[in-house]
Amino acid sequence: MKNKLAFYLAIVFVPLLLWQCRAKKPLIVESPNQELLSKQKADTVVRQVLSNNFEFVDLKAKVKTKFRSREKQNITLGTFVKIIKDSVIHATISKATFPVVIAIITPDSLKFINKIDQKYFVGDFNFIQGILKTEIDFYEIQDLLVGNPVKLKQTDSHYLIEEENQVFLSSKSKSALQKLKQSREPGAEWLVKYWVNELYKTGRTLVENDSAQTSIEIIQADYNKVDGQLFPNRTQAQIVTPKDSISIQLNYQRVKINSGVDFEFSIPDHYKSY
Repeated sequence: MKNKLAFYLAIVFVPLLLWQCRAKKPLIVESPNQELLSKQKADTVVRQVLSNNFEFVDLKAKVKTKFRSREKQNITLGTFVKIIKDSVIHATISKATFPVVIAIITPDSLKFINKIDQKYFVGDFNFIQGILKTEIDFYEIQDLLVGNPVKLKQTDSHYLIEEENQVFLSSKSKSALQKLKQSREPGAEWLVKYWVNELYKTGRTLVENDSAQTSIEIIQADYNKVDGQLFPNRTQAQIVTPKDSISIQLNYQRVKINSGVDFEFSIPDHYKSY
C-alpha cells in the first residue's frame, strides 16, 4: 500500500519539478580574486534571484507527466494543477483522459482520492516527509511547481563556490565542503546547491544528505514568459533514497495566471480509507 501511495504522491508533489546537468551559462566567470566567492557576493546573487521570483494570485496549468521508478517504468499521465497562492494546491491526475487521482494540499494537510481503488487518504506532511526522507512543506511544493528556487531564503547563509569549472550557490562554505569530502563519516546536515543561469533563475538544484543516503535533484529549463514573467516549461526531478529511485518529468503545455480558479473535492461515502 505504501509503495502505491508513494507513486501517486510523487507524481503530485514533485511536479513538481529536468535533465540538463547545469544552467546555460555560469553567472560568475573565473577570477583570480577569491573574494568573488565570498558570502557577500553570494548574498547579492540570492537577492537578484529572489527578486525574480514568479508572482501570482492564482494559477492553472496543464502538464504532461512522465514517471519512472524501480518498480514502474515509463508511465505517462496528464496532470491538471490549480493553485491559490499560499492557500491551496489542487491536482487532478488522468490516464487516457480518465481521472485516476485527485489531490488537495493546504499548508497543514494532504488529502487525495484514488478513483481506481476507490480509496482515500487524509493526513499531513509527516507522510510526505517519511517518503522523501526530507523536510518539505506546502510553500516549497508551491515554489517547485511555479519554478521558484526551493529552500532559498535571504536570511540564510550562502556562499558562492567555484569548483571544477562550475560556479554555484552553496549552503556551506568552500572549506566546509572540502571537509565533507575528506571526512570518513557521512554528513548529517542537509546540503543545498543552486546553479543559477543568466536569467537569474535556478537551472539546477541539488539537495542531499549523506547520512540519510537521500538526494533530490531538480532541473528547470526552457524558460518562457507567462504574463511577462519567466516560467520553466520543462522540469525534471530525480529522487534517490535507500529504498527507491524516482524520476519525474513535467512538460507544461499551458499555464494561465490570475484568471480565477474553482474546484471541488469530496470523498464518496463508499470509499475506504488507506
